[in-house]
Amino acid sequence: MNKNQVLKQRSVTGLFFIFGVISLLLTGKMGAMTLAVFIAGFSTYEYIRMIFPKNKKKLISTVVLVGFVIVNLTNPNPESSTFLFLSIISSFLLVCGIINLFTPFINHKKFYWLVAILYFGFPLGLFISYIHQTDNYNPIFWLSVISMIWMADSFAYLIGSTFGKRKLLEKISPKNTWEGFLGAGLTTVLIAYVYGKYFYNEVSHTAITYPYFWVIIALIAWIIGTLGDLVESSVKRNFNIKDSGRLFPGHGGVLDRFDSFIYILPFVLLLLLII
Repeated sequence: MNKNQVLKQRSVTGLFFIFGVISLLLTGKMGAMTLAVFIAGFSTYEYIRMIFPKNKKKLISTVVLVGFVIVNLTNPNPESSTFLFLSIISSFLLVCGIINLFTPFINHKKFYWLVAILYFGFPLGLFISYIHQTDNYNPIFWLSVISMIWMADSFAYLIGSTFGKRKLLEKISPKNTWEGFLGAGLTTVLIAYVYGKYFYNEVSHTAITYPYFWVIIALIAWIIGTLGDLVESSVKRNFNIKDSGRLFPGHGGVLDRFDSFIYILPFVLLLLLII
């Protein structure tokens, strides 16, 4: 394909992707939980395929195991101390994944099943539990959270490709630059503040209307989301894989598109529990 064809393919796929995500979240709790199950199932599938391309036994057993964990995580009530504890544990374990970027200690071939549980099962299971057991499901809130991730990612690319000179973590992701990272952060935080102050109040009936709340969300999407993307990039680099899958032509797989969202979930849930 030439550059124009690649750009056209990415644009068409991107539009369908965005439409699908928005549609599922707007249809209510069932749509949001369906999206989470879709992400968990395909992300686990792609992760195991990266490590064991031809081992169907490990693939099926791990997908089933992650599904079992998610089902069991739907029991704790979001208002319970158990849910709070699990959210803290999940956040801590994902921080360990970030530490692994700088001091590698995770053996994916040996502990693939455990990584799948902690990487996909816990965050998405807690998300499903929160959506299922919370009375006032607010699709605008979750769309806003995802938008923060998309903004941070887009600005990092635009600013980095224009002004980027200093590599962020060249061995893991050669395209990421410090200029793109910092520029994306400043831009996303500014937009989040304006959004929380002047727009979100008009479209939401929730108490989450403070501009600084959205600044915190933007910081999570920017910092944790970027690091979550680098965690996935490190796995792909370990196994010489360019994309986690091919479900979205021009964009890669499900894990490529939702790695940041998965990573920020426990931190967003913790923030919601705290306020």
